[in-house]
Amino acid sequence: NFAKAYIALLLVRKVQFLMSFTIFSKVESVLKEKGVIERFEKENGEIIGRMMIVSGEVPQDLQSQIQLTDGDTVFIGTFDFYDSSVGIVINTETMQAKSGLWVTKETEDAEAPSKEWCEFFVEVIAKYIEPDGSYGIPMYTFCSESADFTVVPTRP
Repeated sequence: NFAKAYIALLLVRKVQFLMSFTIFSKVESVLKEKGVIERFEKENGEIIGRMMIVSGEVPQDLQSQIQLTDGDTVFIGTFDFYDSSVGIVINTETMQAKSGLWVTKETEDAEAPSKEWCEFFVEVIAKYIEPDGSYGIPMYTFCSESADFTVVPTRP
């Protein structure tokens, strides 16, 4: 039973990753059509990495340690170059971290995101939370060796 449940969980995670990748690819296609990607790469070099930040849930094994309250949001970051994700809970009204970072591996031998990428994940979140606590999700970040840019949905 445990093996079946574990395999089912891995399949759900893989489907979620693929869905996220599909959405990211559509956003990137629109940006290419509008010339945004070409201009960025001309000025900053080739895009070598992508990160997507979505809202999510606290992993089951951490739920007893992390209690959510009003204003708390669970942010999950995935990268196109790691088979793992990083998460954090932030109260968007107070801008206070309500948890430390956690890493969820998609495969048993997956490498955890480096300290620099984890810090970058938190920096992007902090940059795109508005003073009133609002934010757009998902956040799509494109990185070259020397620069990055993030696309965030806005309210109409």
